[in-house]
Amino acid sequence: MYTAVLIKGKTYSVMGHVFLLNQEKEIEKKVFQYLNGNEFFNCTEVKAPVDDPKTDDQTKEDDKPVEEEEEPSLEAKIYTETELKDMKKDGQEAVIVDLGGDPSEFKNESERIAFILENQQQQEKTGE
Repeated sequence: MYTAVLIKGKTYSVMGHVFLLNQEKEIEKKVFQYLNGNEFFNCTEVKAPVDDPKTDDQTKEDDKPVEEEEEPSLEAKIYTETELKDMKKDGQEAVIVDLGGDPSEFKNESERIAFILENQQQQEKTGE
């Protein structure tokens, strides 16, 4: 079993799953493989508990943390136009949500990228 938690942005839609900020969701292996390493998510492989009484006598290694904690970034990532063009639509929309925009207002990639670049510059100027 695999889980993913959206840690940046408000919503994120991918492969038929809609993720909301800080809500853990069970996902399939292919979705885990796609999202694992994405800075917007914390993904984990959850080992199913075994009801076999023989394993209860063994030393439990489940008490150890599975993942190292990443330090949260204090500064918002500033994306270049090239990085934004390399992103898929879902990734661009997640950045728009982070910047306080509504992804449904944009008709195409050019409009999404223009919004992101403009709002990043405004946030840099205001020091947010």
